Amino acid sequence: MNYTPMDQYWIWLSCVEGMDPKRFYRLLSVYEDARSVWDALEGPGLPPEMRFLGDKLSAAVKSARSAARFYRLFDRLDKLGIRAVTRLSDDYPGALTAAYDPPPTLFVRGECPLNGDRMFAIVGSRRCTRDGQRGAREIAQGLAEHGVTIVSGMARGIDTHAHEGALSGRGRTVAVLGCGVDVVYPPENEGLMAQILDSGGAVISEYIPGTQPLPRNFPARNRIISGLSQGTLLVEGAKKSGAMITVNCALEQGRDVFAVPGSIYSPLSATPNRMIVDGATPVISPWEILEYYRWGERPERSDENPHKEVPLTEEEERLVTPLREQELSFEELIQITGFSAQKINSYLTMLELRGIIVKVPGGMYRAYL
Repeated sequence: MNYTPMDQYWIWLSCVEGMDPKRFYRLLSVYEDARSVWDALEGPGLPPEMRFLGDKLSAAVKSARSAARFYRLFDRLDKLGIRAVTRLSDDYPGALTAAYDPPPTLFVRGECPLNGDRMFAIVGSRRCTRDGQRGAREIAQGLAEHGVTIVSGMARGIDTHAHEGALSGRGRTVAVLGCGVDVVYPPENEGLMAQILDSGGAVISEYIPGTQPLPRNFPARNRIISGLSQGTLLVEGAKKSGAMITVNCALEQGRDVFAVPGSIYSPLSATPNRMIVDGATPVISPWEILEYYRWGERPERSDENPHKEVPLTEEEERLVTPLREQELSFEELIQITGFSAQKINSYLTMLELRGIIVKVPGGMYRAYL
């Protein structure tokens, strides 16, 4: 990766251990640019203008002022296949400048443009329901099929299913991490990260490579998720859901907010339902978002029964009906229908071949029709 000299000094300063956006920008308000900070550190001691950094960060900045460490930093980025995108670069997402304390530098794996005109965030609870999983996947898939890049945090739960849905729609998705982009978190999403990169997506972070997923990192990264996106959808979230941090960031940044409604008795629907009462746009399919932004036109609606053109036997109907309401496992279908395992297996195979049901991640089944 080729960087301009000014980019190099900017990246060097943003990679100093403990350097946060507030103190980074304060340094640049005192000095003309990052190169001037480097030059000011040439002599012994610390310039008095830098004392606001505090003892620990001051020592880190002084220690980092080393040609060997400078060049080692860029060698490491190259070996890891990571590009650093600074606010000086044309590749830096302009939308992020609306975020409070925009990241001085983004560390990026993957080639997905971060300045796209169709970027949309989907977030929600880590402990989500089957309906929440399905909603995140299907909405993300529908958006991806219309060229929308799905942005989320690759966390367990709704985030993971949103990324998977985008991949199912053969679209691109961006994962914003609360750790270094060379660190897989949660560890079970190693395969998902590989799929995101292989499909033309990106994994990004404001944290330097090697940064571990510390709890304090995640609230800060949420401003990037919403800041990259034109709107943010909350699929599920309890009253004190961490996903609300992303929603609040979106509101502060002047972005649109959307929510998937749910049962008034479900704790995980409490926050989305309250958002809708307070004015958020309700979403029950990708079309509410696609039409809102004029990214797609809904097919002609029909008042006809969507199931009547699909001939099913009485026994097939017993199997398909509960799958229209929710995703179910093989064992649950046995309990609900009373059929033997052999009969269930036979029906599932035939109904899958006819395109009436589909097997989804987790060994679950759901009906298409």
